Amino acid sequence: MKTIAISELRQHTADVLADVQASEEPTVVLQRSRRAAYLVSPDRYEHDQAELRTLRRAVFLTEVREAEAEYAAGDARTFDDIEHLIDELKA
Repeated sequence: MKTIAISELRQHTADVLADVQASEEPTVVLQRSRRAAYLVSPDRYEHDQAELRTLRRAVFLTEVREAEAEYAAGDARTFDDIEHLIDELKA
């Protein structure tokens, strides 16, 4: 992963952006030796966002299937009201 100082980014913005767009790797922008930002190409960003949506959906569907199986087996917990459920979720 390439790293650049924020001062270099200011001085060579067009070149840095060209490098980012040509690369699959992110570029880390450092400010006072700390990570301030990551620069990625639009294609990489969109790909990563699509992959993240797919993974989140898969996790959600797995959790739904587990809850349905739990309910079908009679192991599902019931709550008298929403406040009780919220209290359980906080614990």
